[in-house]
Amino acid sequence: MIGNEGTGMSEKVRKNCDFNVKIPMKGKITSLNASVSTGIIVYEAVKQRISQ
Repeated sequence: MIGNEGTGMSEKVRKNCDFNVKIPMKGKITSLNASVSTGIIVYEAVKQRISQ
């Protein structure tokens, strides 16, 4: 599940996930476009699997 840019995921959805991931952010930006966030998460997951 990827939350929307404004409000993220509802608490009910969040509680039903196996785990939650948060992208660390610097500066005043508090959220990313959902498709950009997905790309970052998929990239990092693939990177970690290759390095194992």
